[in-house]
Amino acid sequence: MSTTQSYFQGVNWCLVYWNPSNTVSTSRHSLFKPLIISLLAALAMMAVWFTLSAGADDALCWFALVAAADIALLERWMRSRDQRSPAWIAPVLTLLCCLASLWLITALNVSYATGFGLHTSAGGMGFGLFGNLLAMRLQPLDWSLLAASPVLALVLAKTGISGRRQSP
Repeated sequence: MSTTQSYFQGVNWCLVYWNPSNTVSTSRHSLFKPLIISLLAALAMMAVWFTLSAGADDALCWFALVAAADIALLERWMRSRDQRSPAWIAPVLTLLCCLASLWLITALNVSYATGFGLHTSAGGMGFGLFGNLLAMRLQPLDWSLLAASPVLALVLAKTGISGRRQSP
């Protein structure tokens, strides 16, 4: 028998492959799943918001509240039993969804006005032009709806234990 074989035979393989549920990978998994679910919900809400606003030729800032509710509740309902998620996920992704949607809506309006394509307008529009166009277009009610959306996402997510009911 060679020394390599005797070395491998002396290892307790059950302990090598044993991974308890409270190791480091659990904290990474508890962040990964809610983050991916919320990111997918935010991308879906961006697509719907952009499509609706392109058809209505308006920014539709009330849709920020719908996006906040969708992102927060989907993340909350998809949690497994007794799982916790960080408090920042739903509000931050709601805010990013609002900014990205408004960027695309503003770029679409710039492309209508200049005759350039949407890709060129979205890529060439700077933060200064974006801010100026939003300031000209949005009313105080629109700004208040946009500001309320991350707060609504935080309230609906409740960032605690899953909202699923336990069966008796």
